Amino acid sequence: MRGWCGGVLVGWLAAGCGGMVPDEGLPPSTSAESRGDVQGQPASAAMAAVAPGTPSRVKVIFPPTQMNPRYAEGPASLVDFRGRLAFAANFEDGTRALWTSDGTEAGTVAVKSFPAAPPPAINTHVMQLAPAGTRLFFTVGEPVYGNELWVSDGTTSGTRLVKDLTPGAGDSRLTSLTALGSTLTFFREVPATNSTPARMEVWKSDGTASGTVRIRDLGTGVEVDWRTARAGNVLIFFVRDEAGSTTTAWRTDGTSAGTQPLRSLSTAGGYAPIEVNSAGPLAFFTSYDAQGATQVWKTNGTRAGTVRLYTFVNDGRYPKLMTTLGEYLYVTLSNPVDQRLAIFRLRLDGAGGKEHVATLPNPYADQGDAFPYLNNFSATADRIYFELAIGSGGPAPRDTQLWVTDGTKAGTKLLRRPLSLSDEYGSPIVAVESGLVFFAAYDNASGIEPWVTDGTVAGTRLLKDISSDGSSYPYAYTRVGQRVFFGAFDDTAANQLWTVPLVP
Repeated sequence: MRGWCGGVLVGWLAAGCGGMVPDEGLPPSTSAESRGDVQGQPASAAMAAVAPGTPSRVKVIFPPTQMNPRYAEGPASLVDFRGRLAFAANFEDGTRALWTSDGTEAGTVAVKSFPAAPPPAINTHVMQLAPAGTRLFFTVGEPVYGNELWVSDGTTSGTRLVKDLTPGAGDSRLTSLTALGSTLTFFREVPATNSTPARMEVWKSDGTASGTVRIRDLGTGVEVDWRTARAGNVLIFFVRDEAGSTTTAWRTDGTSAGTQPLRSLSTAGGYAPIEVNSAGPLAFFTSYDAQGATQVWKTNGTRAGTVRLYTFVNDGRYPKLMTTLGEYLYVTLSNPVDQRLAIFRLRLDGAGGKEHVATLPNPYADQGDAFPYLNNFSATADRIYFELAIGSGGPAPRDTQLWVTDGTKAGTKLLRRPLSLSDEYGSPIVAVESGLVFFAAYDNASGIEPWVTDGTVAGTRLLKDISSDGSSYPYAYTRVGQRVFFGAFDDTAANQLWTVPLVP
């Protein structure tokens, strides 16, 4: 058995439950394709082999569950806080807690526990963990204060409410907790009353009640898009009016003077932005112009440095942003006519047009309903790892593939297929500074389990078959020191905290 659908274990995930398209065989996993203009490349002898240790469960924290593994509670909001893992544990019985771990069972402890709230208990989870200097911020709901901002120094006595922004049991609607240096910034939605309309505000906090203040009132009749980006130590965000007729890119550095609009974006073709990404000192986003063309923007967090990098004409191909390598921003274009995905690059200085890097093969291109698309990506210093998904007539993809590119045709190669063939679970792809990339993949023997790659076919392998009678659906790979932590559904019939050392 190799899956779970609605609580019933099955031989593989059926279509409609995030699985393989019925009666469609999948070609065997391979490092080379017989079609298209990109071929799999042999492993480079100059590259180091994958050398992480063996994954192990850190501690049994969650009790067995009858829920679908993909939706069951487990370690959440994993972050590196002062050299320890911090994470949220929200249990099915309504209790919640902030935990930390050093990777050992004895060193994995609950810092602060919250009892189950009386019904109706909503907006109560510990979530949005955000380290800022020596403080760890998060939000949690309690009957007395409602959902508010909390702070911790990693100890029980040092974990406390920061400020009851909405006095009493009412919830404060706080989103996008982001550390800018040692200062936390976040957005607050002030709900409408009988006499006042709803409004959006930008706030900051230093962890004290007096130091938690509003730095900008964005006004009424607006909403802040959930997608944000970093341009160095500046947060880029987007403010849209209720009618959707105006969207403006904004920036904040955590100060009143540094919270300013950058650029108004066209919304003639629909809401903006379409996509938002970060890459070191730059942020990128896209919008439509009046003709439906896709504009690619870059910003360094200043008005002068917020410029249109390139415009993709409206020719039926769909551009998606990846990230930067060297002096180039890499994007993909999916063609609905020939059902092929191509990689292009744009110079960051705006000189020249788009440069073609490679076109990826699609063995299903002549079968219909096989639209290829970029599903996920991560990058090391010199390579981009990405998932190519190929659609089907149903909600689940018919194929998913892990590729790597160094920005050249020869260096663009297939590493592993398939990853996940579910529309309910997507493989994480997470690069760590050691040059390793962690992801999840499926095979007939083990199901969907944690995998690792060093960018070579020979160095792409299963880490461990964690769930002996199904798939573990690993998620939330997070590096802390010389360990990578993640959540996985294991033989305890629950999602538990797992870790893998970066050296054997």
